[in-house]
Amino acid sequence: MAKASKAGFYAVRAGHKPGVYTSWDECSAQVKGFPAARHKKFPTKAEAEAFVRGDDRPTSAAGPPNAGTSTALQNKRAGGADGAGVSPAKRQKRAIVGDEGFQANKAVPNVFAGSSSKRRVYCDGSSRGNGKVGATAGIGVFWGHDEGAKNLSERLPGKLQTNNRAEMYASPRFPRTLTDPHPDEPLTICSDSEYTISVFSKWIPNWKRRGWKTADGKTVANQDMIRYVLSLLALRAASSSSKSALANITFQKVKAHVGIEGNEQADRFANNGAMMPEVPDRDFAAATKENEKKLKAKGAPVQVEDVKWEIEVEEGDLLDESELRELEETQDF
Repeated sequence: MAKASKAGFYAVRAGHKPGVYTSWDECSAQVKGFPAARHKKFPTKAEAEAFVRGDDRPTSAAGPPNAGTSTALQNKRAGGADGAGVSPAKRQKRAIVGDEGFQANKAVPNVFAGSSSKRRVYCDGSSRGNGKVGATAGIGVFWGHDEGAKNLSERLPGKLQTNNRAEMYASPRFPRTLTDPHPDEPLTICSDSEYTISVFSKWIPNWKRRGWKTADGKTVANQDMIRYVLSLLALRAASSSSKSALANITFQKVKAHVGIEGNEQADRFANNGAMMPEVPDRDFAAATKENEKKLKAKGAPVQVEDVKWEIEVEEGDLLDESELRELEETQDF
């Protein structure tokens, strides 16, 4: 049986020099500035080598230590639209995330188990020339072929035009999602962004406890955008009949470029958005304050810092703290 490395193995499938590396620094050097780079961390060398070869067979759920203490359950759903893009063998970690953080080895009841809703929305970001001067980025949101009015293809606002920032911006850019007229109906937000899913599954609780600082004491990059999303989640939770802190939203990690139609459409919209004219930046901090005023006016028991959501992800797809710190240090957002 293959032994798991304490530090893990970094597999680079698409990069300057594909292969298996034993540190994030080595891996980062191979993927930084490489168009459509693909890499992933694994607990064993054999799994990393399989990924480099293009073999995406089910992998161990072992991964980096979890920083939080929230509860979670393994919820292996049946196939079909509800589990699009995730095979039964890998349909894995479903957790409620809030102040306590994400921990994938404790069980809690699935509060949405009785729902028949299959509502899903796919979001994606793209940057042409990512990490280079003159890069242009866009976002795509895809609800379905019969939901044309809701589908979006837009340019990322502002001067900073990176792929990760576009991926994150796609989340708050569908107001019909987080402030839609059916807050009691469960909704799954699908993203192939490791960064976005890692932020919402593992790192928001830690950042909140530190006053929105990283482990190194630096200001969290993109926090204006992230806190805006939290304010939208809080408004959604406050609008539900239960008035609970749970926003009835699930963020699900899906694989990129494996033929998932919704994700492919969102990717196409994002690429088109990157070719659109430049647009000015948005003041997310001001928008968050406006949403906080709305919550106060509602007399809502749910506040921005209290809101909770669900996450569904393969633990190996999450960025660990060293990887996230690398992104923060380079400001490659």
